[in-house]
Amino acid sequence: MFLAKSEYLQKIKNIADMARELNLNVYIWGERGVGKTFLAKYIAPNAIINPQISTINPVIIEDFDKLNSFPSKYSLLIATGSKPLDKTIFDKYFDLDIELKPLKEHPQDIEEFIKHFINQAQNELKIYENITIKNPDISENLNSLKRQVYKNLLFANDKDAILKELENYYLKNHSTYEEEIKDFEKTLFKAMRKKYKSKLKISEALKINRVTLTKKMKGLNV
Repeated sequence: MFLAKSEYLQKIKNIADMARELNLNVYIWGERGVGKTFLAKYIAPNAIINPQISTINPVIIEDFDKLNSFPSKYSLLIATGSKPLDKTIFDKYFDLDIELKPLKEHPQDIEEFIKHFINQAQNELKIYENITIKNPDISENLNSLKRQVYKNLLFANDKDAILKELENYYLKNHSTYEEEIKDFEKTLFKAMRKKYKSKLKISEALKINRVTLTKKMKGLNV
């Protein structure tokens, strides 16, 4: 599958399809997270990635521009890098180069990638919450966007997850009711003190009488 809503990525797809059909050796370059390896896999889906030994099979070599020594020629070579290659090296190994631009230069595609990552995350994590990404993080292009989606999905129902972990803890370890409630209240009040600073704001947030709150916090040494 190739996601291409913008005119720019549609052109990239057309070039990639041509490279697949003609079995061209391709060098793909661009900044971190723009989808270089994804595009390489699209062009050569059966290629071996970063082979440790010589092979006659099609290969994908990542960070080709950082190599100190270059490999022998392969039946099909797709490589990625962060910058253009020296012309002498390029001419020796490749037929075509593709520059992948950062997401900020084709923002029309961001929403499609978000949908893709949500679907991917739901299937992998088995969490089927509906989430919305209001301020997409494209600071590292697809890397940061994917990380944001996974994080939001993981914590979409974090209270239930925490309570489940607490339940599992109690199945293995527990003290008396009074001791467990004391530990819970102490943890809660510590968190509230960090968040709200003053007892007045804590009492308002927790909807508890300020005098009662003061007594409890003093008794718990919070």
